[in-house]
Amino acid sequence: MRADPAPAAGVALFLLALFLLATPFARWWLSAAPPWYVPYLGWAAVIALAAWLLERWGRRGL
Repeated sequence: MRADPAPAAGVALFLLALFLLATPFARWWLSAAPPWYVPYLGWAAVIALAAWLLERWGRRGL
């Protein structure tokens, strides 16, 4: 029996969002003076990936 990959994917998404948006790495890539919408694109990507994960694995128990 195979383990459900949904929890691991959710944790990976959380860690990716944390790395990209809340670490010194974010300060580094924002110091390059990108356009004002770049942080919003990062959040939009995280939200889109979360929606995709929920669509793919969210309804397993129903």
